[in-house]
Amino acid sequence: MKKNILISGGGIAGLTAAKLLSEQGHNVTVIDRALSFTKAGFLISLKSFGVRIMEELDLMEQLQAASSPSEFVSFLEKDEQLIQHISYEKMNKNIERSVLISRGGLHNVLYDNLKDQVNILFNTTISGIASRGNKTEVIFSDGQSMEADLVIVSEGLRSSTRERYFTDSQMEDFNTLYMGGRLQMEHSYTVGDFKIYIDVNKMLSIYPIANNEIAIQSYIHHTGDIATIKQRSAELLESFFSDYNIEVRDLLTRFTEEGLIFVDKMGMVEASDLVNGNLVLLGDAGYCPTALSGMGASLSIYGAKALSHFIGKTPDDLASACSNYNTLMQPIIRKFQGNARNNASSFIPADAHQLNQFVNTFRAASDIELKKIMTDPIILTEDQLNFKIN
Repeated sequence: MKKNILISGGGIAGLTAAKLLSEQGHNVTVIDRALSFTKAGFLISLKSFGVRIMEELDLMEQLQAASSPSEFVSFLEKDEQLIQHISYEKMNKNIERSVLISRGGLHNVLYDNLKDQVNILFNTTISGIASRGNKTEVIFSDGQSMEADLVIVSEGLRSSTRERYFTDSQMEDFNTLYMGGRLQMEHSYTVGDFKIYIDVNKMLSIYPIANNEIAIQSYIHHTGDIATIKQRSAELLESFFSDYNIEVRDLLTRFTEEGLIFVDKMGMVEASDLVNGNLVLLGDAGYCPTALSGMGASLSIYGAKALSHFIGKTPDDLASACSNYNTLMQPIIRKFQGNARNNASSFIPADAHQLNQFVNTFRAASDIELKKIMTDPIILTEDQLNFKIN
């Protein structure tokens, strides 16, 4: 039986769910607070099961067309001393290939495929929700309303709907500032050969993704509030790396002056239950693992596939479908949030002693040890890949 499903939040998780559920025959409406669709977004790496699901959705050709080359990565100390030089092809030999793409590029692949199939309402948010037996009446910000059998909340890390209706959930401040974006400029870097600098309380990544474009990402341990940080973002970025070589300093100066920069403080969502009646949390709104997990986009796509899988199994029992989704997701959420905490401790060391310890260990690591560090943590079990609950 067809269900009326509302998805609040048209990001990667929301659009993936919309595609899967509309293909099951449900009436799907997507609302988003943005005034219109935009391709803007920072660089992400879609890995492992995220790539597999995009292939299952028959979107690999579009995904590859929107991606950037990624061949090698060099981990460096700030004085350019090499820690490790890694081949992506070699590192990913035993898992699904990794795809480097902007968040906006991935978003656009999904949106372009879906925009003519699903009703998408921009400049629209949820202003109220009322239960009507097995139905939910949703009041929109423009005063219109909709009766839904299920409301999927995929509004992102700072979801207002989660804060209002999932009062037991909380957002953990990761005390890490993210500054990233893209800069259009001719450069002498080798495209696809990346640099990642490891330092005390900070990490800087330089990604030459085209002959005339560089993506830059930085993670900085910071306890300040986001409003103040955004006002001083350019000054903070340059000051944190002021003791780096002139090439890096000049690049960051040009980035702050001419680049498209995204600034935010990272956080994790802790929700003991992703379900509240006819409402269910999806993606970063329910389980943001932060960018430091390396799997935020993949986990959003996986969550959408898991939820649609269970709805497809019991379309006339949405309560059971959502309960099974919650049961499956909770240990996976803990795994990837744990990965993020471990990566923060390793790749953003808190002091010089931890930095030296990490550099020496990472530099001496064998191929097998590197695989344990870089790829083993992002693998799911066969049961999880097949949405089986133990």
